[in-house]
Amino acid sequence: MQEMIEIRWHGRGGQGVVTAARLLAEAAMEAGYFIQAFPDYGPERSGAPIRAYTRLSRSPISLHSPVKAPDLVIVLDETLLGDPSLLEGLKPDGWLIVNSALPPEFVRRRVGGYKGHLALLDATRIALEVLRRNLPNTPLLGALARLTGLFSLEDLTRHIRHHLAAKFGEDVVRANLEAVRRGFEEVRIDPGQASPGERPIEVPSGGMALPWFELPRGGLILDAGNAIAYRTGDWRTFRPVVEMEKCTHCLYCWLYCPDDAIRVAGGQFLGFDEAHCKGCGICAAVCPPKAIIMVEESRVVAAV
Repeated sequence: MQEMIEIRWHGRGGQGVVTAARLLAEAAMEAGYFIQAFPDYGPERSGAPIRAYTRLSRSPISLHSPVKAPDLVIVLDETLLGDPSLLEGLKPDGWLIVNSALPPEFVRRRVGGYKGHLALLDATRIALEVLRRNLPNTPLLGALARLTGLFSLEDLTRHIRHHLAAKFGEDVVRANLEAVRRGFEEVRIDPGQASPGERPIEVPSGGMALPWFELPRGGLILDAGNAIAYRTGDWRTFRPVVEMEKCTHCLYCWLYCPDDAIRVAGGQFLGFDEAHCKGCGICAAVCPPKAIIMVEESRVVAAV
């Protein structure tokens, strides 16, 4: 195995991205590796895109910077597949690991014709079935263990049990261990068609947003009314769907929506501002007739 393994995690706030990066590093440390694990984000809220990094090495690590040339890129939310920076720097023999139930050819098209090594796991489905929450991080840790052979499933589950037992009850611990086991067993591997030495994809070098640490200093946005220009709906992992025959137009959803993403006219509910709805689910929680339900965003996108 190579001297150092570098991993870049892509996900959204609230999905356990940072926790997964740390758990992997701690498990590797118990297996004798030198480690690093750290996040890369600013003041983002739940649902915002974030990154985290993990480095594992058999010798002390002298690098102290974000991972620029990862061996593995792990994507916890498939709505991020259109991000042109997703595969930035991925090594020619690297692996892309995606939380998705979609066929491999569909995922490859979504990332611009990627031809390299690909592993897919429907981690969201596993998390909802086992954990009852959209926390795809632990199933993906199981998939990673199988893919890399860094440590056995038994070693990984032993570490996760030790980590969680101090904070949660036995039911939560068992559910997470089951999620890890299913991730290990259910991951789908597609080796791809990249030739030796060929880059899996050419990533555009321009037009990407600056990371937070390269932004000009300053804490104020001086342009009035500019929030509408930011499509925060892209942060969404679940979207609200309304059954109009149940709607009573009570407008509780409009009253409680923290993002003013409920469209109303003449005292009547009209729909959702999908460009700015972050999918927090508050509207569904407060709807008296239960006319609003939350549907997984990736299922809606796949059906379009």
